[in-house]
Amino acid sequence: MNNTKQLGKLALLFIIIGGTIIIGLLQYRYAFHLLFLEQLQLFLFGKEYAIDLLSRPGGTIEYVSEYCIQFFSILYVGSICTTLFLLLIGFVLHRLLKNGKEKGNWLFIFEGSILFFLLLNLLDMGFFFRGVVGYLFCVIALLGYDRVQKYPSGIRFLYGLLSALLLFWLAAPFQTLFLIVASCIEFREHGLNKGKSLLPLILAGMVAYLVYIFGKNSTYRMYVALDGVCSPGIIPGWTKYVAWLLLPVAILFTPGLERLAGIVKKNYILVLGQGCLILTVLIFLLPRYDDHDSLVFKQLHYYASQERWDDLLAYCRKHPLKDHVICLNYQNLALAEKGILADSLLFYPQKGKQGLLVPWDRTVYTAFVVQKVCYSYGDIAFARKFAFEGNVCSSTFGFPETMKTLVRTNILQKQFRVAAKYIHYLQQTFSYKEWADKQCRYLSGIDVPEDDPEYKGKHKFLEKKDHFASPNEFRVLSAMDKNDKKLRDFVLCSFLLEKDMENFLSWFGFYYNEASLKDVPVIYYQALLICASNIPEVLNRYRVPDFIKDEFELYTLTYRRAKNPEDRRKWLSVRHANSFWFYFHYANVDYE
Repeated sequence: MNNTKQLGKLALLFIIIGGTIIIGLLQYRYAFHLLFLEQLQLFLFGKEYAIDLLSRPGGTIEYVSEYCIQFFSILYVGSICTTLFLLLIGFVLHRLLKNGKEKGNWLFIFEGSILFFLLLNLLDMGFFFRGVVGYLFCVIALLGYDRVQKYPSGIRFLYGLLSALLLFWLAAPFQTLFLIVASCIEFREHGLNKGKSLLPLILAGMVAYLVYIFGKNSTYRMYVALDGVCSPGIIPGWTKYVAWLLLPVAILFTPGLERLAGIVKKNYILVLGQGCLILTVLIFLLPRYDDHDSLVFKQLHYYASQERWDDLLAYCRKHPLKDHVICLNYQNLALAEKGILADSLLFYPQKGKQGLLVPWDRTVYTAFVVQKVCYSYGDIAFARKFAFEGNVCSSTFGFPETMKTLVRTNILQKQFRVAAKYIHYLQQTFSYKEWADKQCRYLSGIDVPEDDPEYKGKHKFLEKKDHFASPNEFRVLSAMDKNDKKLRDFVLCSFLLEKDMENFLSWFGFYYNEASLKDVPVIYYQALLICASNIPEVLNRYRVPDFIKDEFELYTLTYRRAKNPEDRRKWLSVRHANSFWFYFHYANVDYE
């Protein structure tokens, strides 16, 4: 009875404190990571999808994990769901490791460490959520194996064999971890037992050998090694293995740790010491392995997919992006959508024309950005191309955002049978069914109305058919409509960001009437003054406002007076940091 009460107290303490810490950490720092996980899959309700996953080894945990992740699009659901899985693993682990002693009930160092590394793994895009689901399946099977230790060795081995086979089908590759830990349980309870304790370990080796012989290298990695819960082709880092390695270590060393815990007279000292140790590991390792470089992209991607342009720009003002070229695309897209790309361009960090359209490098992140940028500016053919390129990288039927782009672009290009295919998939989802149902009205050939926000402003470029890639793509489009401010600013700003004054001057003359200039952004006038230093007749051709000329004279005077380069840059930045002149002299547009 006393042990039961102690276990109840520890379980409640673990749930309250551990759950609060995990939910708080996920929601405060990693909420957009969880939201982005939902964007990396397309879970479909239906027999075909279920049969496809459940009919192969490890498909069950994949199905369960994807089912849960589809609800991560709802705020707080991701952090709560993740926390519940981790706490359940922790509870089962504690029941598995405790050895019936009072002090053992207050030991949680192994459980806490394993949960921390599982959480750390989840923050890496190369680690799938099914790695946590499979770990839960494994420890539940091990708890059952621990409970049959009072039976003869034949029954124990039969239970272990059946459990391993079941885990291979439900949660491959966790049958390997199960068999290794099963041997540790046998050794803990019965010693070597004339070698019988090694039977599960020998069985694990036999399974690995058979899979290696009859399968390919990729099959071996998928169904035997930890790689089965990581992205294909990626060699997992050392942190991915710690949760697996700690489990057999915990089984073997917990009894000795329980005896050491008996020396501590006060339970609160024991709890406090373990908590401080785990917290120290968290503070030391979390910032180094939480894939923090991608967190900015995930947050901006979420804002862009929700078209929350004000929130996106507010984040960029508070956290300058510097060299995050993909994120710069989202920042500048937000400026364009707000109609202030040229007016506010240099009030935000910039680094060359790649900040407007990042070069295609065949990665998922770039596909998400480029298809969004192309569709926004009206390049329907290229938006479809990059959405398709991104979609084929998915391990499921596709990505939600790229699939939505494929629906829009194919409807605009009157490829209704292709659009219907993607709509059919989206109609089987939780988050996108309503959106997909609305697009069905256009499959009958009805022209998309101009006032539909999904397609507004995209019709005028449809006469441009599919074509090969061109480095001047947006220039060709913008030449079709001189009055399209968004495209005009894209072209002119791309030249400015690249400091290509010759092409800027040529295209500026193409867009703006020499006789009367109206609504010309200040940055263009500043660029004209740069051009005039080499081509004086520019000032005769275009009338630059006097106040801009006065500012340029002040800038030039300051530039010439300062002899020390560092002092010159410092003085110029006080008044002209957001001017094109300052960008022209000091911005680095080269990417490594």
